[in-house]
Formats: sequence, C-alpha cells, structure tokens
Amino acid sequence: MVHNEFIKCEVCGRVTRIRLQVGWFDEHPIAITCGKCGISLKGKVFIGQDEPGLKFEFENAERIFASPTTLPDYVVECSGEFTTVKMCDGWVLQEDFITPFIRFQKRMGGFDNYEKFGNSMASLKRTVSIWPQYKRILQLNKTGNQEYLLREIKKLFPEDFISCRNELEILRAVRMVEVQGFLAPLKPGIISLPEIGSSILKLNKEKMDSLIEYFNSHDGYSLSQMQEQINTLLGEFVEIFPYLVPAFSLQFCDDRNIDFNVEGTTTSTYDDVKQFYLDVYETLGNLLIIPAALDNIRNRGDVNSFKSNDVSIDSLDKFIRVPKAKRFHLYNTDEIYMRTIDVKYNQKLRNAIGHNDVEYDTPTQDIIYIPDPKKREKKQSEFLLEFEIEALSMFQAILVISEYLYRLRELELLAKGVVPLPVDFPTKERRKEKIYPNEKCPCGSGLKYKKCHGRL
Repeated sequence: MVHNEFIKCEVCGRVTRIRLQVGWFDEHPIAITCGKCGISLKGKVFIGQDEPGLKFEFENAERIFASPTTLPDYVVECSGEFTTVKMCDGWVLQEDFITPFIRFQKRMGGFDNYEKFGNSMASLKRTVSIWPQYKRILQLNKTGNQEYLLREIKKLFPEDFISCRNELEILRAVRMVEVQGFLAPLKPGIISLPEIGSSILKLNKEKMDSLIEYFNSHDGYSLSQMQEQINTLLGEFVEIFPYLVPAFSLQFCDDRNIDFNVEGTTTSTYDDVKQFYLDVYETLGNLLIIPAALDNIRNRGDVNSFKSNDVSIDSLDKFIRVPKAKRFHLYNTDEIYMRTIDVKYNQKLRNAIGHNDVEYDTPTQDIIYIPDPKKREKKQSEFLLEFEIEALSMFQAILVISEYLYRLRELELLAKGVVPLPVDFPTKERRKEKIYPNEKCPCGSGLKYKKCHGRL
C-alpha cells in the first residue's frame, strides 16, 4: 500500500509530497531534505500493524492537508524496506509510477528470494526486540557470573537441546546468540557449511595450541578480547539496522539492475551510518588475523608462513605492527578461510574519512572524497547505498570470523581438559512431536536437524 503525505518546509515554504510504501515495520526513519533550501526534513513514521494507522514526525516541516491531485514542488518516495527513486520535481512521479515494492519483486528473480528476505527481516526484527535478553547473556558470560548466566540461557533456549553441563556446552549456548540472532538472518550460507567451522578443529593440534597461546599473550588479540569486539558491534548493529534495511534488500536482487544514479534510500544519510562503517572497518582490520593465521596453518603448515603480499607481512608480529589499511592487503579469494568471509570494502574512502576529506551531496546521495591527500585535485565518488552495502559486507564478514573464533575457543577449552559430553536427547515423552531431518533443529542453531543434533 502507498500512502501520500504532504509536508511544508518551515524555512522556504516549499511543499514536498511523500509517497510512503507501507511495510512491515512498526516504525522506521525517514531521511530527506528540502529540494529548494536543502534543510533537513528528517523524521519518523509510525505504522499501525495490528490496527491500521499512520503517524508522522518531521523536523523543520509541518504536515499540511492537500488532495492527492495537488501538484507539490517536490515528490519523494519513502520506504523502510526497499530502495526508492530519489527526490524529483513535483510533476515527475505520477500515480501510475511503479512502487518500490513492485520494483523489488521484479528484480528479485523469483518468489524464493522474496521469501528469504521476508524471513531474514522477521528474524532481525525479533533480534532487535529481544536484544536486551541477548545482551544480558553476553555480559554475564563476560563477567563469569555463571549462576545468572544459566538462568538467562534457559529463558531463551530449549533446555532439552542446549544443556549447560560444562564449559563447552555453556560456550555453545552463548554462541547461539550470534547464530540465531545475527548469523542465521544475515549470513545463512555459513550455517549450511558447517565444515568451514569444524575443519578448524581438525587442523594440527600443536600448531593450533601455539596460535591460541600467541593470541592470548598479546593485548587486544586474546580470544576473549576479540569476542568482546564482536559483541560490541552486535549492539551497534541493532541500533543502526533500521537505517540499513534498503541496502540489505539488494542482497536478494541482481545488483546489475540497480541504477544508483536514480535510486537511493530514504532511511538514512551519510552521517547516520558513518560511525558504524568506521567501527566495522577497524574491527575487521583486527580480526583478519584469524583467517590469515588459519590459512597459513592449513595450507603451509606454519602460522607465520604468509602468502606473498605487497605489504611485506610475513609474520603475526608484523601483522600486529602494521596499520589496519595494510592488513586488508592480505584479503584474497584463493584460500578458504579468507575467501569465505567474502567482503567488500573501500580502503581509499576509509582513509579519506580519517583525513576529513569527504563531502556529502544530499540530493544525489553522492559521497565525494579525496583518495590521495597529496593529490587533492583528484576526487572520486561513491553513492550512499554502495557505502552501506560495504558496511553490511564488513559486518557479515565479522560474523563469519566469529564462527572461526568460536572454534578456537572450543579448542582452548579442550586443551584445558574440558571433556565433550554425549548429547542427552529428550525422551519421546518429553518431546511431543517428531522432528523430521529437514526441519530446523529446535536448539536454535539455524541448521537442519539432520546436520545438527540429528547428526550427533
């Protein structure tokens, strides 16, 4: 459903018609500017899902009553879920103009992609709604308060399938926060490739023990510290998620059908997502040491045996000493653990942000930056949607590395003598319904039962 709303700029008096694509959210941000004076008209829409109703809030603008045939000065599409045509003159977007929802369906290439997107959105909405409970589990695990940690775990996950009889099982239960809340909706391909994580457990034990000892002896790189870096980003993502949904929707489409000159987003501005972009870039720069080291052990038998690179990183010590920008030079698609993170990033743009060499053109949603501060006359540009796609890609890469880190923490516990316990399956009396092989495992891992507890 498309709803029309008219607002009048309190600075210049120009009228903007908002064509809102009503979606699944109860509320979402609206980030637009006045086409005449350029003042921000940012706001928020509240959508009644159970009982029909819409409520708008805007800064620097007042709602006015006008008929649908009224010709405004400007017209802009708005959607909390999909990309939208950028602001146009008032006569351009007519009533028969195709809606964001229809455009999205046309470029998806099939109902399956729409269903996947819908499932991901439903899962992420749930993550946002229960984040305080997830966060409690992560914090209690960090502080080591096991009594209350176990209580919180039992509130969220079926005790029959996630027992907490020893440290390994508690670790797995805490891991379910990442798997169920983030990995399953954002990077489900990793869940369907369990061998990626389990293969780490099969690497040379002596080499892996040495790697874990190395990490734990270097400040900022201990397994617990790297886990805390990831946990911090999970909280940031929950806050920033509503701004990034239109960019996320493009992962279910053929990106060759997107004209970034014409389409953009009305949920965010550059300033809304800049800090998240910087934070995921910095965190990923730290965490790249994990897939790099694992590939070294797997392919060359030595944690310090780096593949030839153009920044002369030839040891873990050298990796830690070089700037983060150089660490990204290790990313390649030839080795399994690096390849699997599958990340998009723009080092030159990140450096330009650090030097304050960035300007943002609001009407075109164009980020203009100077890639080399020594050649300031040469500028490049990137659209806001592309910027957000990169931020999401780096966050998703971090989620993949979190799987690697989880396996390292398993190995750490095994080296300390913690013994895996046999799975205690619930009896038929306790399990009321049969679980079929291709159903999702009730433990919440996101895996099919046959690939999770059914396999065990």
